[in-house]
Amino acid sequence: MTVSTADPGTITGSLLLGDSHSLHRVAEDLARGMRVAQSLRDTLANRELARTLASWNSAPGHPDAFVASLFPEPSPASNVPFLPKERLLSPREKSAAGDAFTRVLESCEFTSGPAVTAFEDAVADHAGLSCAVATGSGTDALAIALRAVGVEPGDEVIMPANSFAATENAVFACGAVPVLADVTTPDGNLDPESVAERITPRTVALLPVHLYGKLADMAGLRAVADRRGLRIVEDACQAIGVTGVGRYSDAAALSFNPYKNVGLCGKAGAVVTGSAEIAERCRVLGYHAFVPGRKNVKCEAFGLNARIDNTMAAIGLALLPWTGLRGLRRTYLARRYVEALRPLAEEGVIETPAFAPDHSWHLFPVLAAGGAAARDALLERLARASVETDVYYPVLTHRQKTPVRERFFGQADLPRTEWLHDRVLHLPLHAGLSLGEQDRVVEALYAATRRAAA
Repeated sequence: MTVSTADPGTITGSLLLGDSHSLHRVAEDLARGMRVAQSLRDTLANRELARTLASWNSAPGHPDAFVASLFPEPSPASNVPFLPKERLLSPREKSAAGDAFTRVLESCEFTSGPAVTAFEDAVADHAGLSCAVATGSGTDALAIALRAVGVEPGDEVIMPANSFAATENAVFACGAVPVLADVTTPDGNLDPESVAERITPRTVALLPVHLYGKLADMAGLRAVADRRGLRIVEDACQAIGVTGVGRYSDAAALSFNPYKNVGLCGKAGAVVTGSAEIAERCRVLGYHAFVPGRKNVKCEAFGLNARIDNTMAAIGLALLPWTGLRGLRRTYLARRYVEALRPLAEEGVIETPAFAPDHSWHLFPVLAAGGAAARDALLERLARASVETDVYYPVLTHRQKTPVRERFFGQADLPRTEWLHDRVLHLPLHAGLSLGEQDRVVEALYAATRRAAA
């Protein structure tokens, strides 16, 4: 319970789970100069966050000094890279990953081994769900989950157009047809009303994407699915740790790609679900259709070779302890962006996302006023100020020049998706970003918008 919003010695109570709601609360308290109680759920993913908060609660000092200690030292360079590869992992994380790889190297248990089950158990625990099936990538997780809930060749799966190609590719991998529905603004997530309009007798499943880490309207989508007897698979590849993932769906797919909000040292993913039956089906489909626990004995006609390697699982176990701490850094940076850019948002120059608790802050999107030309000009001005930005994703699904474009997407009517796509750009936000670098991004954005208005 919050007692005060001013006294740096104040402590908040109640159990912190380590999910996005918890991190949102901690970030708010830190920003208000409050201490945080060490009432954190004991999980592998919370280990470093618990250690960090414990050191803060037991040591004197001002909150500003503690916040500064959470982030890297300011870079002397004048440029701000969007996502520097050398900072994907901290020195301590790199050391832990290296030690884990050495142990696997000594055991020679590269593909199968005990780390796989342990990693799955830890992922399920962090997700707050009963089952996790670890895979070779997030794309594998999507395709396996779709097949596990009953998607077959010729079926239709409704999804958004503003996602990474893996989303549509997973549908195609099942022999199914992606059907594009529009999104809500400004979050860019699948709109339940638009979904309802796209349902046909061939529709089997919905595939919402938690874009940039923001949870879609899962309650609304579940209501639509229940009225028509449809399944739901969440593309939660950008939303590991977000409160509510898996609560309204049959299964959710996660990605541990190094560039995601929880990244490992290569490609990896997982299906998380509350259904033991779906999990069992995923294990069969993900490993050559073998009977679980009986290699070379098939129980289905077809299965993929998509199970995570013991090597990557071991590295995952070594890196998971930083999950909560990395999430707190992202969440605090997101709050800081929202507050710093509030005047520009109030002037209508840009639109920033709301600082919401159901968000992993995998990316920080900004909407530029005036459409694509104005957005592109703003990108150029920021580049000249040595601030690297990006646009995710540069080509919408129905605008990709592929052989199936006209056949499947020729009649796509997605006005809100296209409106957002013409305005969105992304500012640097990652666990290795320093507060000084973020300040330079904000200063550059103010200068760029002022020049545009002059």
